[in-house]
Amino acid sequence: MIGLKRFAVWRWLVVGLLCVLGAVMTGCGNPGNPTEPPRDGQARVFPPVAAPGDPVWLIDAPRAASPQGKVRVGGQTADYTTDPTSGWLRFTVPEKAGGGPQPVEFTGLLSQPGLGLSLTVLPLESASQDTVLYAAASDLADIQKTYRDRLNRLLGDCKGSCPPELTNTIERLSALKLPDFQPLLSGRTPGKQALASPATLRPELNISKFPLPVPQPQPSQFCGQVAGLLPSSGLPTGQVISLLNLLFGGSLGIDPSTYGHPEQAPYQNEPPSTVIKKFLDAPTGNGKGVVIHVLDTASNSADPFVTQGEVNYYNTVYKNRPYHGSIAGQVAQVVSPGAALDYQQVCDKNGDCSTLNTVKALCAVAEEARKGGKHVVNLSAGGSYPALGLLWALREVAAAGVPTAASYGNRDDCAGLVPGDRCNHYPADWSGSFATSADPKAPTMLLSVAGWDVATLQMATYNRGMLSPGVITPPPSVQAPGEFWFNRLPYFGSSFAAPVVSGVLANWMACKPGIPFMPFVNTPGQLPLPLSVVRACP
Repeated sequence: MIGLKRFAVWRWLVVGLLCVLGAVMTGCGNPGNPTEPPRDGQARVFPPVAAPGDPVWLIDAPRAASPQGKVRVGGQTADYTTDPTSGWLRFTVPEKAGGGPQPVEFTGLLSQPGLGLSLTVLPLESASQDTVLYAAASDLADIQKTYRDRLNRLLGDCKGSCPPELTNTIERLSALKLPDFQPLLSGRTPGKQALASPATLRPELNISKFPLPVPQPQPSQFCGQVAGLLPSSGLPTGQVISLLNLLFGGSLGIDPSTYGHPEQAPYQNEPPSTVIKKFLDAPTGNGKGVVIHVLDTASNSADPFVTQGEVNYYNTVYKNRPYHGSIAGQVAQVVSPGAALDYQQVCDKNGDCSTLNTVKALCAVAEEARKGGKHVVNLSAGGSYPALGLLWALREVAAAGVPTAASYGNRDDCAGLVPGDRCNHYPADWSGSFATSADPKAPTMLLSVAGWDVATLQMATYNRGMLSPGVITPPPSVQAPGEFWFNRLPYFGSSFAAPVVSGVLANWMACKPGIPFMPFVNTPGQLPLPLSVVRACP
């Protein structure tokens, strides 16, 4: 049995972690006092980040909950039992659980007031990979000096009190060596830091206080931080993220090392310019003086990506279709022929997109924009996990006056999900939080772009959530044609709708101040983008 004092300490630790993670998107705890300890009986999930197949524990479950039973993660069901060491309820994340934030509920309970439980589900490829660490250079010496000590003290407090699987992760994590940290912006060097003295260390780590919530880096601060890859491959990524957030929540940001993938016509072999002219009513302007930064599979000299396997388009199969980022750039160029293209290869030849490389590329765009010029970011990639570094870097890009067109996500994102599951896709799902004001007609600096079907003249069935009844998805912020032919091969999906919007933005910015409001037009038969925007320039 867990000693009452030891249990209270660990419970407080866990609540601190939940506040740390929750503060990133929603805030946590009592708004007037975020460090207030939990109420007795207040149920919590630990770790709040986990991959399918990983163990998760429920702490302070409702009294009406049985020692064993079932929970729902989104729409998926899992059995739980009582862990004999901690007394917590344990379940395994269902193999088909939807990625990203999913609600957690007990089945069979008539009432679950105030639970509000949530679990952020990692994609399978992130289940046991290295993790990215971000820190302010001024905090680095303290982190390096106290890393192993904090984990060892937590390990001592946890032995005999926590589930063995969690204790094992803490022990193995404490044996890892911190990586070398490098500036997010190349060309900058972190200032020399004096080693922290014992007097400046945090309180004892049998912690009677839980860490403060993660402070949101202001847009001008994040890209000045340093980052490194922690060699945590083989450990449960969700537990690594959660434990490090717990111990360093105020000074360390943690992400999986990958954040997503590139997203994958009746006018067969028509030039893209013909499609654009027909369905955008011949847009005007040429984007001269604007740079479109295409963060994808292509560099300025090559695109090594090949879609492995078969692509089925209107019942015709195309095998091993090459390219992705270079095609997205060409679509943007068709819409905005005078804009300059800057390709940044952040996704490898297999389609895995590096969190750190994407963050660095976004920081470089923000830095360039602060020096002058006009810029647009095209991000035809994404995934279900809400990576902190991606969010913070996009905020810095937006603060520099640079809009981003992000793909909404395709139907494949929701494959295998059932009613009640949430089908998430980031960064597109952050679009609403990037609005320039509270006015519902205010433009957003991050556009979530869905594909519009040039055959049916309405939202295309390849978009996320389409043909998935009961699966929960937010709407996109805008639609655009997303079906084109290059070299007698079809390229379709929200990946290729996003660069249409990037091109429209570039045209606007070449002759107008600010960025335009582009509404979500979802009336069948009506063109998806307003003529007042696409024909705004002479």
